[in-house]
Amino acid sequence: MNFVLTLDYELFGDGSGNVFRHMIEPTNRVLQICDKYGIKTTLFLEVVEYLKLKQEWDRGNTMGYQNNPVEAIEKQLQDAAVNGHDIQLHIHPQWVDARYENEEWKVDLSNWRLGSFRETGGYTIERLLEEGKRTIESIICPVLPDYECIALRAGGYNIMPSDTVYKAMKKTGLKLDSSVFPGGYEEGELSNYDYRFVSDKLDYWWANPEDMTQMSGNHREILEVPIFAMKDRRWRKVFNYHRLKSMFLSTKPATSSLSKSKTGKMSYGEKIKFLWEKESFTWDFFLYGTGLHHRFFNYIDNKLSKERNYVVLIAHPKSPFNEKAFKNLIKRVNKRNGSFKTMARCYTEMNPQNNH
Repeated sequence: MNFVLTLDYELFGDGSGNVFRHMIEPTNRVLQICDKYGIKTTLFLEVVEYLKLKQEWDRGNTMGYQNNPVEAIEKQLQDAAVNGHDIQLHIHPQWVDARYENEEWKVDLSNWRLGSFRETGGYTIERLLEEGKRTIESIICPVLPDYECIALRAGGYNIMPSDTVYKAMKKTGLKLDSSVFPGGYEEGELSNYDYRFVSDKLDYWWANPEDMTQMSGNHREILEVPIFAMKDRRWRKVFNYHRLKSMFLSTKPATSSLSKSKTGKMSYGEKIKFLWEKESFTWDFFLYGTGLHHRFFNYIDNKLSKERNYVVLIAHPKSPFNEKAFKNLIKRVNKRNGSFKTMARCYTEMNPQNNH
């Protein structure tokens, strides 16, 4: 079985965070471990955020940094690419109209979802993807001239409604999306998607131009490679050691404190019931402990061993890093004779007629 380790390389969704503490340093730790074990990962660069940081730095605004954060991002991505890691496109639209005021970033919460992005500042979805792809290639091509950005991940999994995104991907030359996760559901002021009817038995599918969660009968243009997810009781995700650690240390979860708590207005009894119910959640190789990783492996072995050949995991470097559990995960994959692949490599294997 092939395992795809993906990192959403970004600050917090509300614009807070420190490039060195929440991106550079934890990503270095992951890459060092991966290099030790001969593993290649995929980093999804939040490109609009990067461009905003670059714009401010070029204006002479240090944003409180002693060292150049833009240069640090570029060097880390270039070094990773030279070492065989994969760099792809990640977009959170709230950064399009972001402003740096009073020593902090103000992002546009009204434009949170890529799928329903409203044109602003001359930006359409197509222009966002075009500029994002071009920007990443401008960073990586000086060290890898043949590099091409081919994959997209929408911020917060918000690829829906996907028809406009599909058309924009096709026009800009993006070939693969990895935003959907089976069973996912969110109906909030910020994130809003419904993947409850997406099967977890599929490694990938050629996306329907009108709805990328559905398979296409005739079109072979955009490949959807879903993030792996498992339905389990909510308390298992909430009450793992590193998530609790982040709460006690007052650090934000990867999804940012902007997301209003679903349990905020519930009674104590309602909260207990809510935590006991099941919910689909993605496989986080950064945050989860060995016990939760074990449950994911068992789920695959017991229910999907004959259906699945590819499994996409996700992480956010800004989350607390359970390094011991990550190493155990790698050892378990190796013991199973599993392989680690990048998104670009997956595309080549899944679409041999259009070898990339």
